[in-house]
Amino acid sequence: MHENPDLDTPLADLRGAFATEIAALARKHKNAGQAQTVTNTGHTVLFTGMWGDRVSAIDITAPDGHQVRRADGWKIGKTEEVAAFLWDVMEQDRTRAAERERLAGLKSVSITSADAAGHTPGRTTSRYHLTPGQLAQVLALAERLAAANAG
Repeated sequence: MHENPDLDTPLADLRGAFATEIAALARKHKNAGQAQTVTNTGHTVLFTGMWGDRVSAIDITAPDGHQVRRADGWKIGKTEEVAAFLWDVMEQDRTRAAERERLAGLKSVSITSADAAGHTPGRTTSRYHLTPGQLAQVLALAERLAAANAG
């Protein structure tokens, strides 16, 4: 089993090491037709269509099961660049998944500022993500303010 990368290692260093390792694997398996291996970071890498100095496709599966694929073909010499790009895609996907998880169960609301008479001269609208309890509090406060302004 591969060890997890050192958590103190900057992400850019991990990205570079990952890309360099995958490029070396592509050169090592040149003309193999197909090659599969596991990197030092625990990613499973599958190269297909490896003939001459070309690679047809690469599939990378992260230790957490997330997969990325590129299948438009490139020269083996460009594999490091391709791997670095795919690392970035995986990191963006991971960031979006973490944000979705963080927002799960929250209600998305937009609140537009207004003056006491209800006019919106500067019209500033902000988006908030609130728990159901927070949303109930905001709605109750808005009702109290509306009642106070009406009376």
